[in-house]
Amino acid sequence: MHILLLTVSYKSTFNPLSAPFFRDQALALKNNGCKVGVLCPLPVSLKSIWKNKLFSFNEESYVDEGITTLVAPFPSLPKTPNRARRIRLKKGKQLFKKYVNENGKPDIIHVHSFSAGELAIWIKDKYNIPYVVTEHSTGFARDIYNASFVELAKSVFQNSAFNIAVSVQFCQLLSQKFSLDFRYVPNVVDTSFFDLDKRNKKNDCYTFLNVAFLDKKKNHKGMIKSFAEHFKGKKAKLLIAGDGPEANILMNYSRSLGVENQIELLGRKTRQDVRLLMQKADCFVLSSFHETFGVVLIEAMSCGTPVLSTKCGGPESIVTNDEVGILSDFDSFGENMALIYSKKYNPDTIRKYAVDHFSESVIAEKLTKIYNDELNSINA
Repeated sequence: MHILLLTVSYKSTFNPLSAPFFRDQALALKNNGCKVGVLCPLPVSLKSIWKNKLFSFNEESYVDEGITTLVAPFPSLPKTPNRARRIRLKKGKQLFKKYVNENGKPDIIHVHSFSAGELAIWIKDKYNIPYVVTEHSTGFARDIYNASFVELAKSVFQNSAFNIAVSVQFCQLLSQKFSLDFRYVPNVVDTSFFDLDKRNKKNDCYTFLNVAFLDKKKNHKGMIKSFAEHFKGKKAKLLIAGDGPEANILMNYSRSLGVENQIELLGRKTRQDVRLLMQKADCFVLSSFHETFGVVLIEAMSCGTPVLSTKCGGPESIVTNDEVGILSDFDSFGENMALIYSKKYNPDTIRKYAVDHFSESVIAEKLTKIYNDELNSINA
């Protein structure tokens, strides 16, 4: 079976670490015997352009572990979503024609987030190739999309052969909003990469870890406040990996609470660095206001590390038993930090849960069944 993924972001020269879960799914399908390609017309913010000192927007074409990948970056101007939408569609058409000329027509398209779906509708109409959609965007829960983008999403979902969302709660939200059926299929996690530390990890003090983009929706201030209330002056520390607009604010906030010596803002880390941090941490914490999934929770569990997360959408479909961690209300997050600090967990049990539910073979099997069922129903 030949599958083509259309994504809203992908690794590129502007951001080699972007959206690794899209790549993980592509690799899972390839490793499950499918021919796989990826297309991504990629809007790049002016901040990213300036930060990377990259002012050329050449198409990036490469074969990544057997996956033909075409990425077409273009500058995205602030507050011009309709412009980005037009360019995304135009560049997407060019990439698709090039892809088909070199690799043949795919059997089915898999769209990752509705913003990439306008191209899928065009492909369906012009080439008679069906598509399925996996929706990831927290924007629906946060109600940030204007009417024209909601209409685009509705059109993408209505024309899709099968609609997927990455958590049970997100399925319910989208089904209610669009009066359409959405099925739960989680993102794949590379459980062979995120694995148990073979050494006997021993920290000098209990270590909480968070890995996230540092913006307000991740609620780092709430996490730091909870940590300060329960662990100030105790033998515990909180490591926060990631960058973003809140970095200086969070450091100043830690200082104002008198826990600056117990909290480390590590900045952006490589995937290898993140794995090592997860393997060494005593607990992974996530304090977000909204998450459609929460891939970092599973990456941590795959390393055998227990997790604590707010009930914010996606984690409710991930942390489903008390052998792997704790789900918390926002107002009791600090108490649950103290509770998980006092508990003992079995790393092998936690890892087995992650592998059994989110590994590439499990998710690839679910997806290929969906593809086959839809193609068979169309051809019947």
